[in-house]
Amino acid sequence: MNTAPEEGAWILGPPPGLAHLPRLYCFANAGGSAEAFRLWQSRLTESLAVCPVELPGRGRRTGEDFCATLTQAAAAAAASISAAGRQPYCLFGHSLGSVLALETARSLARLGHPPARCVFLSGRVAPHICDESPRLHAGSDAELIAEMRRLGGTQEELLADPAFLEFFLPIVRDDYRLLETYTPSVAPKISAPIHVCCGDADADAPPALLRHWDELSDASCRITLFRGGHFYINTEQDALLSYIGQTYRACA
Repeated sequence: MNTAPEEGAWILGPPPGLAHLPRLYCFANAGGSAEAFRLWQSRLTESLAVCPVELPGRGRRTGEDFCATLTQAAAAAAASISAAGRQPYCLFGHSLGSVLALETARSLARLGHPPARCVFLSGRVAPHICDESPRLHAGSDAELIAEMRRLGGTQEELLADPAFLEFFLPIVRDDYRLLETYTPSVAPKISAPIHVCCGDADADAPPALLRHWDELSDASCRITLFRGGHFYINTEQDALLSYIGQTYRACA
């Protein structure tokens, strides 16, 4: 995706020629970066401008100090989104990113910014019903690698590459720190409709528990399952992006 930094380094986009479109602000999973959304724009060009959010210490911001807390990261992302203008927008977050998207929506409300047209929360049950143990951010490298292997989404040859792990594991560890030191709450509720998206084989996000996202919004909550596990967003990317585009057009 050909994007440029917008409002500082927090947001990439909108892509050239698409500034007139409503925006889809995207938050990646643990260990992810804006690069995770590089291919999304080609499927959404007629409806949304894809604008990934880049946390410090990741992707193009490698070398910057990590954020102190998840809520601090969300507040900074919200400030950049608000400073970019009041054009219509949606939020998308996968796994860790779903919690960041939720807290960003709350921070935007505190800033008096208009609510998102819809909020897509992917690959995770609602944070207020989660038990974040074991404390992976304080565990060994071997435990982190085992968790990455369990979830999938990282090629096995990379997990066996010492140079890759030396660079990547501190980022993954910090993402788990953000999540595992975060204190969830059911309040304040957000005003935007929530669309929960998950893989039907994701053992960490059983359908029976996904309904609890409804407790975090004053608007509606809809659950949609896709084929696959935790990283269905890769294997079912076309189906997910078609759903996002259609859902936005329906709520616009």
